[in-house]
Amino acid sequence: MFGFGFFPFFLLMPLIFIVLVVRVASGALRGWRRYEIDDEYARRLTRPDTQRAPHTDEAAIFKLAYRLKGRLTVSDIVVETGLGVHESERLVESLVDNSRVRMEIDDRGVVTYEFPEIMRRFEK
Repeated sequence: MFGFGFFPFFLLMPLIFIVLVVRVASGALRGWRRYEIDDEYARRLTRPDTQRAPHTDEAAIFKLAYRLKGRLTVSDIVVETGLGVHESERLVESLVDNSRVRMEIDDRGVVTYEFPEIMRRFEK
């Protein structure tokens, strides 16, 4: 009833089924792993400030600088991160290296921290 033209279909069908099962299973595992990472990130964010690692505060400052197109003040950092004024100032001043982060003071005495690498992305 069936000729040789129908035979490859019966060979390929189980292989296609196996590939699909493996893809679905690996996607599910990636999803579960992603939630575990997100839970760990949430735990780190909810720790008291005394236990937060300094590099997470630095990352928060760089993210804020990106959102503000490369220019920010200590007030911006305090409002966004919830750190104190002196801690925010100490942290951002520790980042000043005149290549990635510069400190500029305008005529009115307002101190602005500039992130040239980030500002360059928005120069279009």
